[in-house]
Amino acid sequence: MKYAGFWPGTTAGKRWLPGADILWIFALMVYVLVGTATVPFHGDESTQIMMSRDYHTLFLQGDLSRVLYHDPPLDATEQHLRLLNGTLPKYLFGLAWHLAGFTVDDLNDQWVWGAGWDWNVANGHKPADALLLVARWPSALLTALSVVLMFALAMLWGGRWMAYPASFLLALNPVVLLNGRRAMMEGSLLFFSLLTMLLAAWLGRRLVRTSRLLRRDVAGMLALGGAAGLTMASKHSGLVPVLAAYMALAVLGFGRSRVRGWRLAVWGLCSVLLAGGIFLALNPAWWSDPVGRGLEVLQLRQALVADQAAAFPDAVYRDVPGRLGGLLTQLSTAPPAYYEVSDWAAYIADAIRAYQASPWTGIQYGVNALTTLVGAGVFLLALVGMVCLIWQMRALHPIALVIGLWALLTVLMIAVAVPLAWQRYYMPLYPVEALLAGAGITWLWRAVTVRRRPAPVHGEPRRG
Repeated sequence: MKYAGFWPGTTAGKRWLPGADILWIFALMVYVLVGTATVPFHGDESTQIMMSRDYHTLFLQGDLSRVLYHDPPLDATEQHLRLLNGTLPKYLFGLAWHLAGFTVDDLNDQWVWGAGWDWNVANGHKPADALLLVARWPSALLTALSVVLMFALAMLWGGRWMAYPASFLLALNPVVLLNGRRAMMEGSLLFFSLLTMLLAAWLGRRLVRTSRLLRRDVAGMLALGGAAGLTMASKHSGLVPVLAAYMALAVLGFGRSRVRGWRLAVWGLCSVLLAGGIFLALNPAWWSDPVGRGLEVLQLRQALVADQAAAFPDAVYRDVPGRLGGLLTQLSTAPPAYYEVSDWAAYIADAIRAYQASPWTGIQYGVNALTTLVGAGVFLLALVGMVCLIWQMRALHPIALVIGLWALLTVLMIAVAVPLAWQRYYMPLYPVEALLAGAGITWLWRAVTVRRRPAPVHGEPRRG
């Protein structure tokens, strides 16, 4: 089997990133970045920017003791947020405002959700516009770079016929653009999740093709460990793509790999340990008791979801079919959700209108009949891609196995852990949908074109 080109009648191109590909990727990246300044504000951006003072504490003051875990805590709110949220984004936000000439004194306070918009603005809980834009750039840049990773992953799986639509659908997904451009954790999670998947897919193909580990294979395993650690440090839900990557490689290592001996197990273990080490290095609050902190984070997450469900009962799914229906709606016809608290509609209405009137919002699924139809079409194409994926997973195709486990674990995580109809919680599914829709487009196009080809002349080899 030709793993680079398994679609009917096609093989993946041998040239890597010719001029047209580079121009395509660059145009999509510019599109993602241009709309950063006009995205409507979200209160969680205030909290993330406030917590970027940890960058000042750690890297400018060198005061490690303040960010360690304390019982009782030095500051209950800050310690709670250090455990509840990923740490990598706030360090990146801090680096951004530091390079832009801001100081820790310019930072806002945490957004207080129960106090109302006017009180938060009057009491310095909303960042200044210039600070907000600077803090958004790291997330927006990582979202733009995610287009490169999506193109590369789709190229590895199905060639250019898949890479172009998959990267297009990711870059113009309105939910990805809205949340990936904000100063929150989603841009970092998207980038490092895709990087983890790309490295795992490349390594999976190598395990099937080679009979011994080479230096580049070892380097790939160590790179996977680094990417996995940064994925988990971006947001705790990053554990899902990390588990998918290592589970797929473990299955391939035992089931299909031609590599035998202890070296594969040793370097795989080193990769896992490196991932855990990087995560811990970026989470000083975990150092004193990693197991205890992990259990505490799980309890905090459960308490947060329970509080949100109690505060917003109308947004709660009452049963499993409701959750599955919500998942299907979010992936197909749901319009972009600019806020979760209905009171915000009055305060950011002008910003929403200005943003929607710009050409940088992507394909606004669900806004009108046409875009609703487009969103449903993308979802149906993803279902076609899922059929192709399952078919290839039956034979333990290395790249399909990595992507399939990623899709399966992501759906399970959201179905089990997300009881609310809050669109931002479905963010990990959108790159999966874009990739599978690209696969569906590839299969349909190739199936049609192969059938239309004339039969070869007697004695002439069939092309493709």
